[in-house]
Amino acid sequence: MNNGKAIAGMVLGILSVLFIVTGYAALIMGTIAIILSGHSLIKEKTGRGMAITGLVTGIIGTIFGLIYAMIWTAIVSTL
Repeated sequence: MNNGKAIAGMVLGILSVLFIVTGYAALIMGTIAIILSGHSLIKEKTGRGMAITGLVTGIIGTIFGLIYAMIWTAIVSTL
């Protein structure tokens, strides 16, 4: 009944989507959300919905955080 990894993955995934404009922070949170949610899906039987939510939002946050970080870095490096 321990689904702490699924909850943590879901929370970090949602936060990574909310903080996409921070770039690197969203990238870090999204990556951790993917790891926790993936581990929860493989190892635990409970909390599958939360783990899937964390996985999907973590992937979205990671991809868009990476894109935003690359754009921001390119703009700053040209100044």
